[in-house]
Amino acid sequence: MKTTAFSYIISAEEQQNLPAEKFSDDDMLNYLLDNRILLQIDWKGESYLNEIGSFLQDRAIAFGSEASMDFTPAYQMANEQAVTPGDFVPALLKASNDELKNKSFEIVLLDLGNDSYYVAVIEKENSKRIKKAGDNFWNFRPWGSQTGEVLYTVYCSCGSMNVWQLKMGESLTDDTCEECGTVIFDSQGNSKFKVSKDYI
Repeated sequence: MKTTAFSYIISAEEQQNLPAEKFSDDDMLNYLLDNRILLQIDWKGESYLNEIGSFLQDRAIAFGSEASMDFTPAYQMANEQAVTPGDFVPALLKASNDELKNKSFEIVLLDLGNDSYYVAVIEKENSKRIKKAGDNFWNFRPWGSQTGEVLYTVYCSCGSMNVWQLKMGESLTDDTCEECGTVIFDSQGNSKFKVSKDYI
Protein backbone atom coordinates (compact mmCIF):
# COMPACT_ATOMS: atom_id res chain seq x y z
CA MET A 1 0.00 0.00 0.00
CA LYS A 2 1.37 3.41 -0.97
CA THR A 3 2.22 5.53 2.04
CA THR A 4 -0.38 8.26 2.01
CA ALA A 5 -1.00 10.77 4.78
CA PHE A 6 -4.07 8.94 6.05
CA SER A 7 -1.99 5.75 6.38
CA TYR A 8 -0.38 7.19 9.51
CA ILE A 9 -3.70 7.45 11.35
CA ILE A 10 -4.49 3.76 10.71
CA SER A 11 -2.91 0.93 12.68
CA ALA A 12 -1.22 -1.98 10.86
CA GLU A 13 -4.17 -4.25 11.68
CA GLU A 14 -6.67 -1.68 10.40
CA GLN A 15 -4.71 -1.31 7.16
CA GLN A 16 -5.03 -5.04 6.57
CA ASN A 17 -8.80 -4.76 7.02
CA LEU A 18 -9.27 -1.89 4.55
CA PRO A 19 -11.70 -2.76 1.75
CA ALA A 20 -9.95 -4.01 -1.36
CA GLU A 21 -11.82 -1.72 -3.76
CA LYS A 22 -10.34 1.61 -4.75
CA PHE A 23 -11.92 4.38 -2.68
CA SER A 24 -12.34 7.99 -3.69
CA ASP A 25 -11.09 10.52 -1.13
CA ASP A 26 -14.66 11.26 -0.03
CA ASP A 27 -15.46 7.54 0.33
CA MET A 28 -12.30 7.01 2.35
CA LEU A 29 -13.19 9.97 4.56
CA ASN A 30 -16.62 8.45 5.24
CA TYR A 31 -15.02 5.06 5.93
CA LEU A 32 -12.63 6.59 8.46
CA LEU A 33 -15.46 8.48 10.17
CA ASP A 34 -17.80 5.46 10.22
CA ASN A 35 -15.08 3.28 11.78
CA ARG A 36 -14.09 5.95 14.34
CA ILE A 37 -10.56 6.19 13.00
CA LEU A 38 -11.26 9.88 12.45
CA LEU A 39 -13.57 11.93 14.68
CA GLN A 40 -15.57 14.88 13.39
CA ILE A 41 -16.35 17.43 16.11
CA ASP A 42 -18.43 20.54 15.60
CA TRP A 43 -16.86 23.77 16.89
CA LYS A 44 -19.77 24.07 19.35
CA GLY A 45 -18.57 21.05 21.33
CA GLU A 46 -19.02 17.36 21.94
CA SER A 47 -22.16 15.44 20.99
CA TYR A 48 -22.00 13.56 24.29
CA LEU A 49 -19.95 13.65 27.50
CA ASN A 50 -16.32 12.55 27.13
CA GLU A 51 -16.67 11.99 23.37
CA ILE A 52 -13.19 13.27 22.58
CA GLY A 53 -11.48 11.63 25.55
CA SER A 54 -13.00 8.22 24.74
CA PHE A 55 -11.99 8.53 21.10
CA LEU A 56 -8.39 9.44 21.95
CA GLN A 57 -8.07 6.50 24.35
CA ASP A 58 -9.59 4.10 21.78
CA ARG A 59 -7.20 5.25 19.08
CA ALA A 60 -4.16 4.79 21.33
CA ILE A 61 -5.38 1.25 22.07
CA ALA A 62 -5.79 0.62 18.32
CA PHE A 63 -2.07 1.35 17.95
CA GLY A 64 -1.30 -1.23 20.63
CA SER A 65 -0.95 1.03 23.65
CA GLU A 66 -1.81 -0.55 26.97
CA ALA A 67 -1.41 2.73 28.83
CA SER A 68 -4.52 4.03 30.55
CA MET A 69 -4.98 7.72 29.94
CA ASP A 70 -6.75 10.13 32.25
CA PHE A 71 -8.27 13.07 30.38
CA THR A 72 -10.15 14.36 33.44
CA PRO A 73 -7.59 17.14 34.09
CA ALA A 74 -7.80 18.11 30.39
CA TYR A 75 -11.58 18.47 30.64
CA GLN A 76 -11.27 20.49 33.84
CA MET A 77 -8.71 22.81 32.24
CA ALA A 78 -10.83 23.23 29.10
CA ASN A 79 -13.91 24.10 31.15
CA GLU A 80 -11.94 26.70 33.10
CA GLN A 81 -10.36 28.27 30.01
CA ALA A 82 -13.41 28.30 27.72
CA VAL A 83 -14.79 31.84 27.65
CA THR A 84 -17.30 31.05 24.90
CA PRO A 85 -18.67 27.68 23.69
CA GLY A 86 -16.32 27.82 20.70
CA ASP A 87 -13.28 27.90 23.00
CA PHE A 88 -13.95 24.52 24.63
CA VAL A 89 -12.87 22.11 21.86
CA PRO A 90 -9.49 23.76 21.07
CA ALA A 91 -8.72 24.08 24.80
CA LEU A 92 -9.60 20.41 25.32
CA LEU A 93 -7.55 19.24 22.34
CA LYS A 94 -4.54 21.25 23.53
CA ALA A 95 -4.69 19.81 27.05
CA SER A 96 -5.44 16.27 25.82
CA ASN A 97 -2.53 16.42 23.40
CA ASP A 98 -0.17 16.92 26.35
CA GLU A 99 -1.47 13.69 27.91
CA LEU A 100 -1.10 11.82 24.61
CA LYS A 101 2.45 13.06 24.05
CA ASN A 102 3.45 11.63 27.43
CA LYS A 103 2.43 8.22 26.00
CA SER A 104 4.19 8.76 22.62
CA PHE A 105 1.08 9.76 20.65
CA GLU A 106 -0.10 13.01 19.16
CA ILE A 107 -3.27 14.66 17.89
CA VAL A 108 -3.41 15.67 14.23
CA LEU A 109 -6.21 17.53 12.47
CA LEU A 110 -7.36 16.99 8.91
CA ASP A 111 -7.86 20.41 7.36
CA LEU A 112 -10.94 20.34 5.11
CA GLY A 113 -11.53 24.09 5.30
CA ASN A 114 -14.81 24.04 7.23
CA ASP A 115 -15.97 24.73 10.80
CA SER A 116 -15.54 21.14 12.02
CA TYR A 117 -12.52 19.56 13.66
CA TYR A 118 -11.43 16.26 12.07
CA VAL A 119 -9.40 14.67 14.85
CA ALA A 120 -7.01 11.75 14.47
CA VAL A 121 -4.24 10.20 16.56
CA ILE A 122 -0.81 9.20 15.30
CA GLU A 123 2.33 7.80 16.86
CA LYS A 124 4.45 10.82 17.75
CA GLU A 125 7.38 9.60 15.67
CA ASN A 126 5.26 10.06 12.52
CA SER A 127 4.55 13.75 13.10
CA LYS A 128 6.89 15.02 10.36
CA ARG A 129 6.11 12.11 8.02
CA ILE A 130 2.36 12.78 7.94
CA LYS A 131 2.95 16.42 6.94
CA LYS A 132 5.30 15.43 4.11
CA ALA A 133 2.87 12.77 2.83
CA GLY A 134 -0.03 15.23 2.59
CA ASP A 135 -1.79 16.21 -0.61
CA ASN A 136 -4.62 18.54 -1.58
CA PHE A 137 -7.21 16.43 0.27
CA TRP A 138 -5.27 14.61 3.00
CA ASN A 139 -3.69 17.64 4.61
CA PHE A 140 -3.01 16.73 8.25
CA ARG A 141 -1.27 19.04 10.69
CA PRO A 142 -0.13 18.30 14.22
CA TRP A 143 -2.13 20.16 16.83
CA GLY A 144 0.87 22.17 18.03
CA SER A 145 1.45 23.64 14.57
CA GLN A 146 -1.45 26.07 15.00
CA THR A 147 -0.66 29.72 15.63
CA GLY A 148 -2.95 29.86 18.66
CA GLU A 149 -5.00 32.64 17.12
CA VAL A 150 -8.69 32.91 16.37
CA LEU A 151 -10.26 34.47 13.29
CA TYR A 152 -13.68 35.99 14.09
CA THR A 153 -16.03 36.71 11.19
CA VAL A 154 -19.35 38.55 11.56
CA TYR A 155 -21.75 39.66 8.84
CA CYS A 156 -23.50 42.85 9.86
CA SER A 157 -27.16 43.57 9.05
CA CYS A 158 -25.90 46.06 6.43
CA GLY A 159 -24.26 43.14 4.59
CA SER A 160 -20.68 44.08 5.44
CA MET A 161 -18.24 41.36 6.51
CA ASN A 162 -16.19 42.19 9.60
CA VAL A 163 -13.10 40.17 10.53
CA TRP A 164 -10.87 40.21 13.62
CA GLN A 165 -7.79 38.11 14.37
CA LEU A 166 -6.94 37.72 18.06
CA LYS A 167 -4.83 35.51 20.27
CA MET A 168 -6.80 32.63 21.79
CA GLY A 169 -8.31 33.79 25.08
CA GLU A 170 -8.52 37.45 24.08
CA SER A 171 -12.04 38.83 23.79
CA LEU A 172 -13.72 41.39 21.56
CA THR A 173 -15.47 44.27 23.31
CA ASP A 174 -16.94 47.60 22.15
CA ASP A 175 -16.42 46.84 18.48
CA THR A 176 -18.58 48.16 15.67
CA CYS A 177 -19.16 47.46 11.99
CA GLU A 178 -16.52 49.17 9.88
CA GLU A 179 -19.11 49.99 7.22
CA CYS A 180 -22.12 51.36 9.12
CA GLY A 181 -21.04 51.68 12.77
CA THR A 182 -23.57 49.15 14.16
CA VAL A 183 -22.43 47.65 17.47
CA ILE A 184 -21.13 44.13 16.78
CA PHE A 185 -19.69 43.35 20.24
CA ASP A 186 -20.93 45.17 23.34
CA SER A 187 -18.87 46.06 26.43
CA GLN A 188 -19.36 42.51 27.78
CA GLY A 189 -18.16 40.88 24.55
CA ASN A 190 -21.65 39.74 23.55
CA SER A 191 -23.01 39.98 20.03
CA LYS A 192 -26.52 39.77 18.59
CA PHE A 193 -24.98 38.55 15.33
CA LYS A 194 -23.80 35.08 14.39
CA VAL A 195 -20.07 34.88 15.13
CA SER A 196 -17.97 32.43 13.10
CA LYS A 197 -14.67 31.33 14.59
CA ASP A 198 -11.72 29.73 12.85
CA TYR A 199 -8.82 28.54 14.96
CA ILE A 200 -5.63 29.09 13.00
